[in-house]
Amino acid sequence: MVVLKENVDSVIKKYGEKSISRWRDFSFILGYSLNADDEVKIELNPDRPDLFSFTTIDSASKVYFGLKKPTEIEIKKSNDSVFFKKSAMYLRPYFAVFEATGPDIGNHLDDLIDYQEKLHESIGKGRKKVSIGIHDRSGIRFPVTYHGMDRDSTSFTTYDGFKGTAAQILKSHPRGSEYGSLIKSDRLVPIISDEIGNILSMPPVVNGSITKVERNSNKFLIDITGTETRAVRSAAWMLVNYFSTLGYRIAIPEVSYESKDMYNDWWNESEVRLSLSGVKAVIGVSVDANDAIKNLRRMGLLAVNDAYPLRIRVPGFRDDIMGEVDIIEDLAKSIRYSEIPERSISLPLSGKANVMNEFSDRIRTVFIGAGFQEVMTFVVGSPELYKEFGLHSSYEIMNPKSTDFSFIRNALYPGLLDFLKHNKSRGVPQRIFEIGRVVAADREIMKACLMIIGPRINYATTKSVADAIIERISGSKAVVKSTSIEAIIDGRGGNLLINGENVGIIGEVHPRHLDFFDLNFPACFIELDLDVLIRHSGH
Repeated sequence: MVVLKENVDSVIKKYGEKSISRWRDFSFILGYSLNADDEVKIELNPDRPDLFSFTTIDSASKVYFGLKKPTEIEIKKSNDSVFFKKSAMYLRPYFAVFEATGPDIGNHLDDLIDYQEKLHESIGKGRKKVSIGIHDRSGIRFPVTYHGMDRDSTSFTTYDGFKGTAAQILKSHPRGSEYGSLIKSDRLVPIISDEIGNILSMPPVVNGSITKVERNSNKFLIDITGTETRAVRSAAWMLVNYFSTLGYRIAIPEVSYESKDMYNDWWNESEVRLSLSGVKAVIGVSVDANDAIKNLRRMGLLAVNDAYPLRIRVPGFRDDIMGEVDIIEDLAKSIRYSEIPERSISLPLSGKANVMNEFSDRIRTVFIGAGFQEVMTFVVGSPELYKEFGLHSSYEIMNPKSTDFSFIRNALYPGLLDFLKHNKSRGVPQRIFEIGRVVAADREIMKACLMIIGPRINYATTKSVADAIIERISGSKAVVKSTSIEAIIDGRGGNLLINGENVGIIGEVHPRHLDFFDLNFPACFIELDLDVLIRHSGH
């Protein structure tokens, strides 16, 4: 999950009095969450990196509600020159560069830097795949060269005033300690410098002081280096879109490459064909070509022609669109799912309910009757969420869109604690539960977890809840076997046993974990293994 935060007064000053209400209305179209008290907080899924900033969300919402035209980005050629040397190809082999000229960046500077870091974490995978340098172009003497240089004999001053050789910066500067290991050569470092030897940056680590961006900066040079072509192209387009949204003119310098294998022409866009049959197959109804054109335009997608099959021009920054189905998804969102008529599905088959689903429904009824509210959390989440409890998985998501969605859960209670963290404003006590699958012990398991938080919540009250619920489900009483569990205060929980068989865990969450989730009241939970409990239920 990608989170944007900014003070309400600052948002209103930058984007206008009606911006927050417009963004909230837009959230029902795109499916992100928005809370606004003293601070505006937006939580986005990681599939739309073009919207990872308040600036681009504001622009997209205005396009949808007809307050501005879709941005048609015109990329021109610049008279400036950039050289890409082979010595850099062996360090970070893919490179894109563009210039942006327009008004002073002003109050948008903080948003720009925050957007840069969000791209580093999402598309860039912590700068491993992509790193971005944003420079004040006014102090640069062209041509600029991207090349490999000796780390011991190359010296410069970083944007925050640290002076030293590249080797010293990698060893002693905070950014060097964090990202220096991404440079695989023991001798060379990637350097971007200008005609008179001023060092603009040492990607993916740190920028130099010569081109430090200030609020009155209005001419920019943006470099994107990386280890994967698609990621470099995507990051370049995200920033082109950002600057274009603010009214900047975009130009591409003349880049000279020492090798034909080097990456080039990242700024080309693509088209996707949209057929009427495809629309009917996916959303179940026909959409007139003119209506499709209008609705797609509201989503920032422009048609080249006016009859099916439509040729839809896909902006380079729409990294999420890979084919016709993605266009149809945007069309359905623009129309609004609630406006698409429902249809009964007719199948020449008969079947019966899944036993575990029936049992889960029975559990759900019992929990709701006990005063708990059902919630749903993500099956995949941030590794940090689970490592906090010493939980490790044998499986992980390869090449996730975001590290926040790279860990396949093996327990439910970490996700519920995170849910409580994001719902602190709802007041206490809160009584919630979730029923869902986890992957543990190399197999998929159905689990149920109840959680209670409040000033008077303790292990004793939770144990009485567990006794009532388990006796209602199984007809038997559960015994608690005191066990050391990372999440639980010693002596206030353990394993739940029915007839000597472990059916789950119960306990009061340890205060250090409450601190991790920024929770101010005691919390207790019961997590049940339904694959085991069903054997004791007579179901």
